[in-house]
Amino acid sequence: MKVLGIDTSTEKTCVGLIDNNRKVASFELSANMFNSEELVEMVSNIFDKLEYKISDIDLMAVGVGPGSFTGTRIAVTIARTFAQTLGIKIKGVSSLKAMALNYEGEVIILPLFDAKRKRAYYGIYKNSEKLETYREDSLKNIDEIIADLKNFTEEVVVIGPGRDVFFEELQKELKVVKYKDNTIHGLNIAHLGQIEFEESGEDNLFEVLPNYINPSQAEREFGKNK
Repeated sequence: MKVLGIDTSTEKTCVGLIDNNRKVASFELSANMFNSEELVEMVSNIFDKLEYKISDIDLMAVGVGPGSFTGTRIAVTIARTFAQTLGIKIKGVSSLKAMALNYEGEVIILPLFDAKRKRAYYGIYKNSEKLETYREDSLKNIDEIIADLKNFTEEVVVIGPGRDVFFEELQKELKVVKYKDNTIHGLNIAHLGQIEFEESGEDNLFEVLPNYINPSQAEREFGKNK
């Protein structure tokens, strides 16, 4: 199975391609591209350099967040456009869970995305023989996250864009270490997409939506005025 993975939930744009679990290509840009046309062009340029055509893809995997409201929406829009245009299957996956694939070992993995005002998007995982989920993606105050982690006895590996923001507070209460790889890799989006596709099948195209967890500021203001 050939799987294309894409994620724009953080300040990096990530694209990856796997073929029968073999790594084919991985591209990361250091800033989000908040224009769908530019991202489509970037993906097309990637395939121009490979011995693959985009029409060869069997499954489109996309990181649905949580993370940047604008960025995540762009990735989901592109993934749905490709899936619908090419007639291929689609799978939406957790961007936090994909980041947990960066580290393997018998420890708790804590991916963190800074959500401002001492809050973070987080999940709790372990990636040993297989990737296990202990806490589904949530948005909480850092003190609540620390309290949650006290339920576990293992060492905690902290990764993600929120790692440095919250590490000092985590270190006061928990046995934590930093992991250097803070990037959501397109390869991991693709790999997680294949894992979850094999477990539960494809997603309905129209049900693949950004996982905002809480409404954006614009949506909150709109709600106040209704």
